[in-house]
Amino acid sequence: MSTPYMTTVRAIPMSDIPEEYRDIAEAIGMEAFTQLTLLCGGQSLYIPKRESLERNARDREIRARFDGGNYRALAAQFRLSERQIRKIINGVRS
Repeated sequence: MSTPYMTTVRAIPMSDIPEEYRDIAEAIGMEAFTQLTLLCGGQSLYIPKRESLERNARDREIRARFDGGNYRALAAQFRLSERQIRKIINGVRS
């Protein structure tokens, strides 16, 4: 029994992918690209920069290494200012 939401899976050649999306299809593969079109097709999609994804892990590491007074050492280690380190420690930085 077929439902209106069932679709027939057909092979999609790279030449059918709009040129501005081919680099994505090549990078993640056609199967993943097809899944992405099913999940987000027709929507505007924002993809964050990698550094913003890594920031939370970095900030957790800074908090874990904080010993109560090593602002300067953490700033040097993570190439941030002492002010930025203080904001991270105090949970002000998002």
